[in-house]
Amino acid sequence: MNRLVIKNLKKKFNNTWALEGLNLQLNQGEIFVLLGPNGAGKTTTLKLIAGLLRPTEGEIVIEGTNLNDDPIKAKSYLGYVPDEPFIYNKLTGREFINFVAGIYNVSKQNYETRLTELMETFDIGTWVDELSESYSHGMKQRVIMCQLLLHNPNLVLIDEPLVGLDPKTSKTVRELFVRLKEEGKTLFISTHTLSFAREVATKIGIINRGELKFIGDIEELSRISGKKDIEDIYLKLSADNGIV
Repeated sequence: MNRLVIKNLKKKFNNTWALEGLNLQLNQGEIFVLLGPNGAGKTTTLKLIAGLLRPTEGEIVIEGTNLNDDPIKAKSYLGYVPDEPFIYNKLTGREFINFVAGIYNVSKQNYETRLTELMETFDIGTWVDELSESYSHGMKQRVIMCQLLLHNPNLVLIDEPLVGLDPKTSKTVRELFVRLKEEGKTLFISTHTLSFAREVATKIGIINRGELKFIGDIEELSRISGKKDIEDIYLKLSADNGIV
């Protein structure tokens, strides 16, 4: 069974098409990295899959469940991190994570075990019990990564995962993503960081003006572009299609 199937997905804001006819299939154990300039449709795509926006046309199927037909069941399979990490200011990091655990019905035993592991992975200290209004962007991002993985989702959606993270935590995140892939999880990641795509992606997409222009692994994109380096591949394919 495909983990994620997107069919002819379109989204229109007023008279502007933000996404036009996106088709995509992702299977178990894949890391799909979506590249493109600002305004290309990356964040819109992720929000549509997460159920935060309703499509103008098309359908999204997660683990065999149509998002439009049964949104609660479909969303139970996924975890989502937006480009701007959000935590309620008057909650501590721990309280926010506990809140999310309740939404996903994580058992107390699993919650405590998973939280201990995740807090160690992301080097979260005693500040997790302080109000989040005092957190830096990087601290918020680490808490958000914890809540993302707490319920062990099969489909992970992340918009710009490395923003605000220090080099040590960025390395931890990259290694974690590879481990999740090896465990059979599927990751859909939007980023501007080309080196990150080169390191972790099993499949790369290039989007511009709401259209998915290219999709494939590094070897396929290299063959199409005639370039070997990820930066050169991106610039070549971008230039050929009016992205830059």
